Amino acid sequence: MDLFPFLSARRGQADFLRDARHCAIEGKVLVAHAPTGLGKTAVALTASLEAALADGGRTVFLTPRQSQHRAVIETVKMMPRPIGTVDLLSRESMCPHGPRSPCLEGKKCHLQADGRITQCAREILGRPMHAQELVALCLRRGACPYLSAKMASSGADLVVGDISRVFSDLPDVIRFRSSSRKQHLVADEAHNLPSRIMDAFSRDLVLEPGSDDPLQAVWREMLSRGHRLIPFGELRSLLDRRGLPEPEELAEMDDRVDDWMRLGEAAVRVAYPNEGRISLRFLEPDLVVQNVVRECRGAIFMSGTLHPPQVFAARMGLTDAECRSYPSPFDPARRLALVVPDVGTRFRDRCRRTTLEMALRIGELSETVPGNVMVFLPSYTYMSAVHRALRRLGQRKLLLSESPLMSKADRDGLADLLGGEREVLMLCNIRGSFSEGVDLPAGCLSAVMVGGLPLTPPGLERQEMIARASSRIGGYDLDTYEALSRVLQACGRAIRREEDRAAVVLMDPRYLERKVLKMLPPDLVLSEGDPTELLGEFFGNPLETAWKHQPEGERILTGHGLP
Repeated sequence: MDLFPFLSARRGQADFLRDARHCAIEGKVLVAHAPTGLGKTAVALTASLEAALADGGRTVFLTPRQSQHRAVIETVKMMPRPIGTVDLLSRESMCPHGPRSPCLEGKKCHLQADGRITQCAREILGRPMHAQELVALCLRRGACPYLSAKMASSGADLVVGDISRVFSDLPDVIRFRSSSRKQHLVADEAHNLPSRIMDAFSRDLVLEPGSDDPLQAVWREMLSRGHRLIPFGELRSLLDRRGLPEPEELAEMDDRVDDWMRLGEAAVRVAYPNEGRISLRFLEPDLVVQNVVRECRGAIFMSGTLHPPQVFAARMGLTDAECRSYPSPFDPARRLALVVPDVGTRFRDRCRRTTLEMALRIGELSETVPGNVMVFLPSYTYMSAVHRALRRLGQRKLLLSESPLMSKADRDGLADLLGGEREVLMLCNIRGSFSEGVDLPAGCLSAVMVGGLPLTPPGLERQEMIARASSRIGGYDLDTYEALSRVLQACGRAIRREEDRAAVVLMDPRYLERKVLKMLPPDLVLSEGDPTELLGEFFGNPLETAWKHQPEGERILTGHGLP
């Protein structure tokens, strides 16, 4: 069975497809660094579906965002045989009542008609459709879209869902252990997985002001000792001292005690007395991943920012995983990558002078670039300071900046300006939506600049997480690994198609440190020389390219730098 939806695989894609097929057939785990443009969705779907259909199983394809479901569905539509597919969103997203769904309140809904739901489930499996099409179909038939999709998923060849549908403790998720069918798992954008799992299982215990509940006195005593790590056994000790029942008994009546006990030593507990809360931060995402993978016939974890892949595998406890890094399929001559070491954003060095120096360097280099430039900075506060400095200096390009208060419509409107006639210089937070969550007009960027190495600020929770993870990942620095994942994600915004041509500018001396260089993908070759001259030469010498059009419309490079 060959389900690959194209006539031929592009550069690097054939190797990925071979490895994915091998792991899917053998029931192994593949951790893949697959750069933008490699066609990883087609590869992962082909390999997992071929193996699943051969042994009577199904594939579950997970993404971190609903917008990514469309690419999966469109790829399935191009496959040479019909694939029973369900695009499954959350109950709230699929219900016409939204978060105020009657069934969530224990009330009967007119859409909960078993006969119509069964009929819709059959129709859903008849052809691949996006969630919006599925919802429209069910509403026309008078059936609940969510329940229809859930029923259809039990007989589907492919279920597309959010990461949280599997890797969370929500009561309504895709269960692996209870299924009689062999499950093949694909997790796209897997670099987000550790933080998504930790967020899903973490809790905040918030004190109720003015309450005379004896248990409240226990929480208040914990907070009275200041901002600190709270030992797991301290709750039992304080309960015993006050003559209160054991925590196992209280857990049945109090959700906060239940969370405290259930997370056990897998969480760290931090007191925030000024905020009146205790943070229960789950720090062992590997426990969740291993529990899921144990029930899978095969699994693929992939991302364009998963280099080196063995760091992710070690952190997630995937000791027997096959780890592979694949080269970018794009012509390296169409991307200029360089480091500007004379400015940076080390927190201890930030001041008005260094911020002005960064703004001056951004303005100088952006003037050399014809077209739009997107600049990623480590925080909204720092970004605002750079924006004020650039505004005072004056810019030829239209100066824009992201805001944390922007709605989705606001962000989309800002992105649309990149497709306008005027050249734009846009400042963004590297942890914000524009690094991966907002769709940009095709070919709209001439350069991406990253100011600083975006390390996560230290804190008690962070320090404990680093200490636990470092024991597994060997000689790699997790702080640097996670920061570079953000950098690679941001840099990937510049070149997303074969015909794109752009520069990547990394503005910080730390990018030249050995521990950073060893974690950069080998196809990110840094040019040496004066940044202004390098940019001038790159954009001053247009690169002509020969193209070959394949029958399905995809363009493949056949020659570079032609006279």
